[in-house]
Amino acid sequence: MQNEKLDSINQELKAIMLKRTPELGTFQTEVPGLSLSRREQGNCEGASIYSSSLAFIVDGQKRSVIGDREYVYGKNNCLVVGVDVPATFCTIGATHEHPFLSISVEIDRAVLSDLIMQLEEIHGLPESPLNEALCVGQVDEDVWEAVLRLMRLLDKPVEAKVLAPMIIREIYFRVLQSPLGASLREFNAKQGASAQIAKAIAWLRENYASPLSVSELADNVHMGVSTFHRHFKEVTCMTPLQFHKRLRLHEAKRLMLTQKMDATTACYAVGYESPSQFNREYKRQFGRPPYRDIKEQRQMGRGQMETLLQ
Repeated sequence: MQNEKLDSINQELKAIMLKRTPELGTFQTEVPGLSLSRREQGNCEGASIYSSSLAFIVDGQKRSVIGDREYVYGKNNCLVVGVDVPATFCTIGATHEHPFLSISVEIDRAVLSDLIMQLEEIHGLPESPLNEALCVGQVDEDVWEAVLRLMRLLDKPVEAKVLAPMIIREIYFRVLQSPLGASLREFNAKQGASAQIAKAIAWLRENYASPLSVSELADNVHMGVSTFHRHFKEVTCMTPLQFHKRLRLHEAKRLMLTQKMDATTACYAVGYESPSQFNREYKRQFGRPPYRDIKEQRQMGRGQMETLLQ
C-alpha cells in the first residue's frame, strides 16, 4: 500500500513536470526558490556550482562528482546540498521519451535556522559528525506529499503567494526529521565545525576574485590552519585552494556563456592575472580550451545552457 501511494504521488509529479518543462533546461517557477529541471540525451553532461538546496528526483538517474567523490541517485531520491560547491555531473540513460526530471527547492538559511532553533527548544537535536557537502537518500511519503502540494500551487498563483512559503517550511521540517536532516542542521547551526566551514565557503563565494590566504580564512572562522584544512576537505573533497580555483573557473564559464565575455575578459574578471594560466587550468578542468568549449556549449542551445549553469 505504501509503495502504491508513493507511485501515485510520483505519477502526478511527473505529469506536472512534463507539462511545465516542455523542452530541455532549468525553469524558474512563480514560486521563489522553486525550479524545475529537464535533461535528455544530448545534454547529459555539465558543470555547475551547486547551491544550497533540496533536490527531489522525479524520474531518471544522475551522477554528480564533487572533488574525487561520486554520488549516484535517481527516482524518488532526495539530494541535500548543504553548502555551495563546484560539481560536474552527468545524467544516466536520459532520453526524450524518459527524461531526467528534478525539482529543486532553494534553501532560505534564515527560515531554516529559525526552524532549527525552534526544534532545539522543543526536544533538542542530536549532534552529528562533520557532514559532506552533498548527501543523498530516501525520504518518506510525508515529504513527497508536501512537495506535491507545493507543485499543485503552480496552477494557483494567488494561493501560492500565501501557502508556498508555509509548505516550503514544512518540507524543511520534514527533511530535518529524516536521516538526511543532519546535513541541514550542522551547516546551518550557530556553531560547530560544519557551521564554520559553511561560513568559510560563503566567504569564498563572495570573494572568489580576491587572492586567497588559507591562514587568514582559517583565522576568520576561528580554526587552526591544519584543522581547517582537514575539515574543509572532508566537507568538499577539495583543499581550499582547489575549491577557490574551481569557483573561479566555473564563474568564468558562466560569464562567457551568459554575458558573452571573451576568455581574456572573463579571466581577469574572476581574478586571474595570466590568460595563459587561465587557459591551461580551464582546459584541465573542462576538457577543452575556453573558446572551443563555449562555442560548443552555445551550439547546444539556450535551454541546455541554462541547465548547465544550475
